[in-house]
This record gives sequence, structure tokens and C-alpha cells, in this order.
Amino acid sequence: MKISQAAKKVNVNRAMDVSVDVHKDKLNIFFEAGNKEYADECQNRSTVIEGRLGCYRQIAEVNGMNTLRIICEPTGEYHKKLFRMARGMGFETCFVNGESVAKFRVIETNDTGKTDTKDPRVIRTLGRLNKVIADRTIGENYMVLRKLGMMYDEGDQANTRIRCRIDRLLVELFCDYSFKKDFLYTPSGMALVEICGCNPYRIVKAGYGRFSARMRRAAPRIREESLKRLWNDALSSVRTGQPEEYTATLESHFHHLIIDWQWQKKRKDDLVQRMIETLNRLREKDPKIPTAVFGVISDKNMARLLGETGPLCDFPHWRTLMRYAGLNIRMRQSGKYQGLNKISKKGRPLLRRVLQNIALPLVRKGCLYGSYYAQKKDEAKMPGNKAMTCVARHFLKKFYGWYKSGEAFNKDRFFSCESQYKEVA
Repeated sequence: MKISQAAKKVNVNRAMDVSVDVHKDKLNIFFEAGNKEYADECQNRSTVIEGRLGCYRQIAEVNGMNTLRIICEPTGEYHKKLFRMARGMGFETCFVNGESVAKFRVIETNDTGKTDTKDPRVIRTLGRLNKVIADRTIGENYMVLRKLGMMYDEGDQANTRIRCRIDRLLVELFCDYSFKKDFLYTPSGMALVEICGCNPYRIVKAGYGRFSARMRRAAPRIREESLKRLWNDALSSVRTGQPEEYTATLESHFHHLIIDWQWQKKRKDDLVQRMIETLNRLREKDPKIPTAVFGVISDKNMARLLGETGPLCDFPHWRTLMRYAGLNIRMRQSGKYQGLNKISKKGRPLLRRVLQNIALPLVRKGCLYGSYYAQKKDEAKMPGNKAMTCVARHFLKKFYGWYKSGEAFNKDRFFSCESQYKEVA
């Protein structure tokens, strides 16, 4: 028999729980005070919210409570107005898991129905059981980093979509173009776009001598074999006989897409510069933040990572950080049944994406995780995506320890525990 001491939870702050079901235009509210239940509904507007919270504070004080604890499901944006007003008035704020609310609703109401008046009661019950998630306030610089990271990710996705459209259009405009896709985005490829808009009819019309001379002026390091290859591709492409006006339309569209790609690239570069500046301001306040190490992590990736994690000092243990990222292990076991262990994916998806971007160049042969990744794939027979997840988990754990130690990066310490490192030393 296993016996453990149960910790008794005490409402030290004597806070009255106010459960709120948040919508875009309205709030459904429920709370208990004394022997009474209060159900309310109001507009999701700052002035209205401030007035209602003031009334609820008076009710709490009459019933011997010191403050309010506002509890709601995360809604993306609509709850933020309520939480900012509540924190400004000195109240506590916290979340309940949306999945928990959906499953607990059946227990609370004994049916599978859903209404706006039922949900606040379910949230109240979860708050009473203390099944709540803390509402973190991460500070201005971390908020800026997080928003810049989101903007960078949106720009990266937009840039990828534009490049896909450029590649599809290039097949139609320059049908026998034989170079790899990346050639177009090199100085030689940009010279080809600037001089003739990747239009094979214009290349052939100019003649090889004039085309070659103009390309050499725009891209002095271009090879002679590349020029001959482009010329032969153009000669082959014009044999399809596209109508002249239609080809001009394709060229115009291609030119506009290239401009969009260049604008997105410049925007990403500007965002990276702003992220690094913000990271340097954070380093002045927190000297434990590691410096960039070539072959491990750059300032850009460190800024994106810290923007998603927030202050690492908020996490008492690396397992807490792993759960925050959604990289904690979800186990399925009952009796003799042993299911597959998977990551929960309940945390921040952008944090997991950033970790994957950090890990990808590190798993190449000869890099930091080269042998570790090869061992997972070859000896443990893991598929590539699972091995990459192992690398991301390991890096996040080690990054947390790196921050906590406040020391410089040590490759020998990176892959050994403290006792092994001391024994070797």
C-alpha cells in the first residue's frame, strides 16, 4: 500500500471566482457569493467590463472576499480585453483548458448539449477544483519578441507561397528552363529577371552576343557554360510558339511576383534586425541569456525561441518547459495493454516549429547532433520525423540548463549528465 500526504489547498488571497464565457460581442458570467448564485450577461466592451467588475468587487467585499479571480477559456484575442481590464483593477486572471471544459460539461450537466449559460458553470466547477492554467505576464520586451516572431513566421509562409507561384509560372513562361529552382534567386538569376524577365522570346530576339554581354555586366561571376545553357533552353522553349501578347502577360505577372518576393525578403530581414536589437536589450537585464554560438544557435533563432518561451526563470523545472512547448510524452497504458508513447502537442505550436528549424541544420553529418540523429535512425530504427522530435526535446532541455547555469557553451557538457562530466574531468 502506498500512502502519501495530500496537500490541502487554501485560498490565501480569499479570491471570489468569476467564471466568464467569452464571445466576440458579449460575455456570459457566473459566480457564487454567500448562499447566492449570480448569472450575468454584458457586452464585451471596455467601459461595460470595468463597470461590471466594479460591481462584482463590491459583492465580494460584502461577503468577506478580498479580490476577484477571473477565469475563462483562451479565445485567441477576445479574452485579452477582459484580462487587461481585470489586471489593471488588481484582480487575478487564469485560464481553463477548452478541452477540459468540453469533457467536463457532460459531467456537470449530465447531457451533451452546449449553451452560453452552461459553460460558465462548468468553468466555475473547474476553478473550484483548481484545474486552472496561470495567465503569464512576460514583460514588454518578451511580448515584442513574441509578436516579431509571429510576424516573421507569417512572412516566411507568405514568401514560400510566392516562390511556389513563381515556380509554377516559370514552367509556363520558360517551359524548357533546366536549372534548379534556387538558381533564380542567386545574383545570376536576378540578373536574368532584370534583363529579360525570364522571357525566352526576348532572349532569342536579343541574340546570344548581346544577351551574353548584358548578363556579364549584371552578374560578372556567371559562368560561360551557364550562359550557353540558358541560351539553349531559350531556343528550345520558343519552339512551342506562345502568342506574343499572352507571353507579355505572363512576363508582367512574373515581374510582379518577383517584386512581392523581394519585398517579403526585405521585410523578414528588417524583422530579424529588430528581434536581435530586442534580444540585446533583454541581455542587459538578464545576463544569464546565452550568447550565440556558431554551429549551435544564432541570435535570430535565439530571439525567436525566447520570444515563444518567455522568461525561462518562470519555469521551475525543464519538464514544465517541455509541457509548455507541447513536447511532453503522452502515455497510453492499461493493464496488459501498452500503447504508443507520443508527444502531447498541447503547447505552443510555433515554439515547436522554431525548435524544428533550429534542429534541422544541426543533424547533418559532422554537426552538433549528427551522430545523435544517426544513432536514433540507424540503431533505434526511428523514422526521420520522430528522430527530429527527439533532437528538439533534447535541445530544449539542454538550452534550459544552459540558461540556468549562466556559463558559456561547452560541447563536452552538452551530451553528458553532471556525474559523467565530473568523472571525466
